[in-house]
Amino acid sequence: QVLEWLSPLASRERHRAVRDARVDGVGDWLLCNQSFSAWRTSEDGAAKPVLLCYGDPGVGKTYISSLVIDTLSKGVDGDGLAVAYVYCDFGARNVQSASTVLASILKQVVGALPQIPDDVWKAFEEAKKQNTRKKSHDRNLYLTKSLSSLKRSFICIDALDEFPKEHRAELWRSLQRVTRECPNTRLFLTGRPQIQREVEDRFLQYADMVTISPTLADIRRYIEKRLEEDLDMSVMNKELRADILKVVPERVSGIFLLVCINMDAIIAAPTIHQKRQALRKMSKGLGLQEAYNTTLDRISQQGGSRSKLGMDALMWICHCERPLSSGELGHALGVELGVKDFSNDNVPSTRAVLSCALGLVTVDEKASTVRLLHH
Repeated sequence: QVLEWLSPLASRERHRAVRDARVDGVGDWLLCNQSFSAWRTSEDGAAKPVLLCYGDPGVGKTYISSLVIDTLSKGVDGDGLAVAYVYCDFGARNVQSASTVLASILKQVVGALPQIPDDVWKAFEEAKKQNTRKKSHDRNLYLTKSLSSLKRSFICIDALDEFPKEHRAELWRSLQRVTRECPNTRLFLTGRPQIQREVEDRFLQYADMVTISPTLADIRRYIEKRLEEDLDMSVMNKELRADILKVVPERVSGIFLLVCINMDAIIAAPTIHQKRQALRKMSKGLGLQEAYNTTLDRISQQGGSRSKLGMDALMWICHCERPLSSGELGHALGVELGVKDFSNDNVPSTRAVLSCALGLVTVDEKASTVRLLHH
């Protein structure tokens, strides 16, 4: 009850969903990086306490965050250690603020302690009587006190560029206080390149930085997994497989998301000839925007109800005020203008929605929400 009172955000569900989509071995290069190793193993100011991993859209930063969180979490239980994390999400911008993010971190840190701190217990009891939540300054105090009671702790925040700008200054102030008052705590941050300047301004000499860019080995591992998961082997042969493994890493190795979009197109093609056509188009070096436009064209070319369902799903997800569950999206898509009575028979299945959106819509199974492939 106390932990749920601290924060209702479901960071663990989001993490599990990202982890399940990760490919073994991809991103392992970061774990061997000198800056990461020094940041991870040093204690009490022996190395810079803040590590920022930044990169362009679609290079795999969120998967890197997931890998780092799992790596840090090994052997944590019962050893005076804690790992707390938050995945910022543009689609959840109306529910993510400095208060909610820090409350989620506090919830995870308190959950790692042998017992609930007395001041948190008292605040919980008082809040129950008054039917309120903790105040901002109390939350910051509880967080620094809880972190200080641990031997070591790590706070990981992914996709800071997707965190609302109007709340970012407050978040930075709280994180600065953590680094100042809790020398046993390390911050791991990811974001697009524009976040680099913000981190430099706030943490000066206390931050180290690593550029995120997938390696050729990462790309090959991902392609091999996608090819292994393609169940229709009748439209694949050794020559085509070899060409895919050769051409894709050469042409789009710098952007993971671009590899994903192009592999979706290749695997979806129903014949070997059409798969080669998709590979040929990709080999012309289409950029990320062009790949999105090509996919939207493919959705439109489906024609009829499939095209309408795919585009309607994208529109609902883009314009919703908060992340929708798969059931909510299905319900919205089942509403017909001018028809007074709603019929469940008109609700499309989640599988049909994903099929018609051609990979631009994904389902977060753990959180039961639908989202765009990438913002």
